[in-house]
Amino acid sequence: MKEQAEFARRLGDGEEDGYDAVVVGSGYGGSVAACRMSMAGIKACLIEKGRRWKAHDFPTDSWKIMSAVRMENHNLGVSFGPKDALFQVHEQNDSLAVVACGIGGGSLVNAGVMVPTPVRARRNTKWPKEWERDWDICEASAAAMLGIQRVPVKFPAAKVLGELTDGEIEKSFETSMKLSVNFALEEPVSNSMKSQKMGRCLACGNCLAGCPYNAKSSTDKNYLLSAIQAGCDVTTECQVHYVVKNPYENFQECRISRKRRRWHVYLNEIDYITADFVVLSAGVFGTTEILFQSQMRGLKLSDSLGSGFSCNGNTVAYLAGSPAPLSSYGLNRKQLSKIPFQERPGPSISSSYTYSSGFTIQKHILKFLGNKIMRYNESIRLLLGSEDSFNVPIALELTLTGAVLPTAYPYLLFKGITTYGWPTGFWFFHGVLDKIKHVTNFKASQAMVLNAMGYDDNDGKITFHKDMNRICFSPPNDPLLPRKLNAFQKLTKKLGGILFISRYRSTSVHHLGGCNASSDHLCGVCNPSGQVFDPEGPATVHAGLYVCDASLIPCSVGINPSLTIATAAEYVSKHLVRDVLMYKNNNNVELPVKTDHQSPHSTLEKNTRGDWRSMVIFKETMRGYIG
Repeated sequence: MKEQAEFARRLGDGEEDGYDAVVVGSGYGGSVAACRMSMAGIKACLIEKGRRWKAHDFPTDSWKIMSAVRMENHNLGVSFGPKDALFQVHEQNDSLAVVACGIGGGSLVNAGVMVPTPVRARRNTKWPKEWERDWDICEASAAAMLGIQRVPVKFPAAKVLGELTDGEIEKSFETSMKLSVNFALEEPVSNSMKSQKMGRCLACGNCLAGCPYNAKSSTDKNYLLSAIQAGCDVTTECQVHYVVKNPYENFQECRISRKRRRWHVYLNEIDYITADFVVLSAGVFGTTEILFQSQMRGLKLSDSLGSGFSCNGNTVAYLAGSPAPLSSYGLNRKQLSKIPFQERPGPSISSSYTYSSGFTIQKHILKFLGNKIMRYNESIRLLLGSEDSFNVPIALELTLTGAVLPTAYPYLLFKGITTYGWPTGFWFFHGVLDKIKHVTNFKASQAMVLNAMGYDDNDGKITFHKDMNRICFSPPNDPLLPRKLNAFQKLTKKLGGILFISRYRSTSVHHLGGCNASSDHLCGVCNPSGQVFDPEGPATVHAGLYVCDASLIPCSVGINPSLTIATAAEYVSKHLVRDVLMYKNNNNVELPVKTDHQSPHSTLEKNTRGDWRSMVIFKETMRGYIG
């Protein structure tokens, strides 16, 4: 804490002159912004709330998973788990939301699915028309940096689903699937990926808990690595609370007129960092909370802040006891040597089937800790019958193996720690029996998590509770829920087993909106270039304040949104870099000359030795928690 305060005060008091730009967050938005600015010679600093996760740090058994989760129950007002936990679970009323925390953001633990933004989303009336001018170019740039590759073989579950879908609904076809995963069958495009020496995908099925073999092209291995190589300072385990304008931007000192940085980025109520540009990329919840906190301290913002929240149509169900040969259990290192590559579970999502009726089925191996489930019961049938279209990705539960019994936590959780509709204790005996079968290799049944994505009404709301000093959220209306449940029922009938439905109205991992991009402050928080609106100022925007992450996306996209977010970030970064360079030119500020010599204040963070080596330079090491 003392080092943090000294670091912030030195920059704020002018012993050093702050940064041209400070980026908050390191996911598909922040990493892109930091990379593009640093490569343009802009003095930038990226601040990340979480820690750095190396391949060997990711949880591989039940106990490690539990220690990597932070639960925030907004209903009871209680929180437990490390503040920098990999998984951050938020429970609010009848909704559950999960986000990732660490250098790389959501890219650390997602499936790495890279799907172009559907035409339907881009034709939405809320979609900024300005984005369309360069969208395809930005999308290609993002795809190249993320090193996306095709899935090389059809894994067991993909084969089963292929046979199932052929007879389930007519006019279905398998769509091309690309992932930000290194299969070592295609040469990576990004130079950053080559220098990172990524591992090869072993098809173990552990993607959603973080790749233990360093084969996933998360943003810390491409965009962020390039930013660091170009001179960007990165600070981890440090949380930004709010930003305010510098009230003394110009001042007189020693008879020499000197211009101070325009923004103060506060790490707590006292310590801050100064910058001319601030880029908020802390994710939907993080960015929105920072802006709410800033608004409380005088920053004028649009009344639309927190509106337009979308969960991307997420609906979760669980299928237990299927006899189908899904090969749905994740593998440990010992098991890998005994099973041929093509017979392993594969990456989390490796196949996709699109139907003429408008929905898509994906095979998805899941290792997730936040879902509480209830039995599918007859009352749900009253909801069925909608003919609207949607996307339905299918997920296989990943059963962990290791020193601790591999299926204890996921099975007991999914089968009903807080069930609805089951006889008392039934879920427990069902889970124990299935686990015994798995441990003894006696025809253990397969389990699948069904995760539907689609187009909700994106009318959810994020608000700030002043008394509790935290955000609250309510999910959007999902008119396609009946149709999704109908699809779950059909798939269960085909695969066999018992179907459970999430007890939550919304269980989501893909969050969009809250700081929506729009043409004016009446309908959004930012303009299409990511500049934050000033509803009362003459310039219409707060000069130097940007948003660059999923909170900009004004509508659900109906598919895995990672590539969409990165594409929007590329678009924003293009305008951001131009804005920064123009500002520096107008103020006669020379771009820094790159040098191999370190600053006398530079130190190398201990946990970066090895992969990033001396290329990673930190102004100070920041540890601990703020506030």
